[in-house]
Amino acid sequence: MIFRVILMSAVLLLLAGCENPVGSYQSKLSYDKPLFSELAERSFDYEGPLRNPVIVIHGLLGAKLHEDATGKEFWGTFGPAAQTAQEMHMFAHPMGIGRKLSELTNGTSAYTMLDHANIQLMGFSFSVSGYSELINLLQGCGYYSETRPLPPGKNFFSQFFFYYDWRRDIPENAARLHRFILEKRAYMQQRYQELYGLRDYDVKFDIAAHSMGGLLARYYLRYGAQDLPADGVSMPYLDWNGSRYVDKLMVIGTPNAGYLDTVLEMTNGLQLAPGASVYPPALIGTFPSLYQMLPHPEFRPVVWGDDPGGPAPDLFDPDLWQRLKWSLADPGQDAMLKILLPNVESAAERRRIALDHQAKCLKRARQFARALSIPAEPPDNVMLVLFAGDAVQTVRELKVDRGTGKLTVSRYDAGDGKILSSSARYDRSSDKVWQPFVNSPIEWHSIYHIRAAHMGLLYSEEFAHNLRFNLLMMPTSQQKERIRQYINSAHKRPRKMPRLPR
Repeated sequence: MIFRVILMSAVLLLLAGCENPVGSYQSKLSYDKPLFSELAERSFDYEGPLRNPVIVIHGLLGAKLHEDATGKEFWGTFGPAAQTAQEMHMFAHPMGIGRKLSELTNGTSAYTMLDHANIQLMGFSFSVSGYSELINLLQGCGYYSETRPLPPGKNFFSQFFFYYDWRRDIPENAARLHRFILEKRAYMQQRYQELYGLRDYDVKFDIAAHSMGGLLARYYLRYGAQDLPADGVSMPYLDWNGSRYVDKLMVIGTPNAGYLDTVLEMTNGLQLAPGASVYPPALIGTFPSLYQMLPHPEFRPVVWGDDPGGPAPDLFDPDLWQRLKWSLADPGQDAMLKILLPNVESAAERRRIALDHQAKCLKRARQFARALSIPAEPPDNVMLVLFAGDAVQTVRELKVDRGTGKLTVSRYDAGDGKILSSSARYDRSSDKVWQPFVNSPIEWHSIYHIRAAHMGLLYSEEFAHNLRFNLLMMPTSQQKERIRQYINSAHKRPRKMPRLPR
């Protein structure tokens, strides 16, 4: 009996000891949040040229929109009521025969980031956080946002938010990103010269880009401010011009091979949440950016309902959209076209303008997809890091009725609820050409799979921990060389140099 008591006590003590992980080989505990090492804390505290400033780029829907002349906001505050005819007219991308997409403007623009969405419902007003979580994350590890006051003892901003009109053409916005980077680069160079005596310092940026913002940033890295060639077929010159100013790109939940909800939203309308008003298909179908995120045909995202194993429809073919009466090609959307084209009296003329716009968008979208799918190894200074969600059932395949054009979801696969993890990786492995490893034209430095939904990626501690590590503690080869040069310079001019982490 005494032996049993002693044995049981020993077992209980052993088990209790296993619950204390300090010094334990046996503890099976896991944790939601990390502890930061002394090295990490010093990296957070460091301010100086050895750490690149960071640019945050939002995705689709991620910036507030307003009318330029009046300042009236029509995207950023949401309620149960549908948009007025005036608001829908402002919200749509303009259309016009014989004019390039970049020439079509209507006096509206993005004017600030959607850090919080304002919700008005049943007499109550409240806000839902958007990109504020990512801003807070970066602020917490030493990247101070220009949207907030500088903390005491800090000398310059090092976090910049690039907001843009997400309805418009992605290469057009890449040219805007280039101007933005040059502006912020001049600011950083001025502060480095004033603080450290570094004249014309070669400032580089790191980018954290969510969703469509990742496509914008990838295009910029490859082609800089170049537009797609006007012939609609040729490719821009792949010179990695954007890499002159960018070291690391953190790509978060980006549809690198497109995503199927673009097709569903342009054919059924866009509803942001259950019970909310629906933005009509013809309205959503005016946005060039949505066409540029269509899923690539090589992955057979849409199949014919009566012949699922046969040749798949080409989603970039304007004749397909017209034949199936999708979005702007749907004659039933003429009431919406009257709002979007108030000065056009004839239904036939409205349809002609709408079909022309849709064809332009699809042609440019095919060209854009090709430009980003060309295999190319980035320069040594470029580090491409991917964060992809893989915990939510996400639309993988649609079946289309050949006669009616009706779409039905027929398959799901792992993703973040909007973007398949395979699309984020741009993984070309398939049933037809399969291999047991990732087969991507993108040379990823590393890939992290996060158990989160599309916006939930930004709220995941798993994401936060690895983002911090890659930004702060994983130098590119050029950064290593820059550190060596900088330390040599610091020995010559110690009083001018910022304090290095000990």
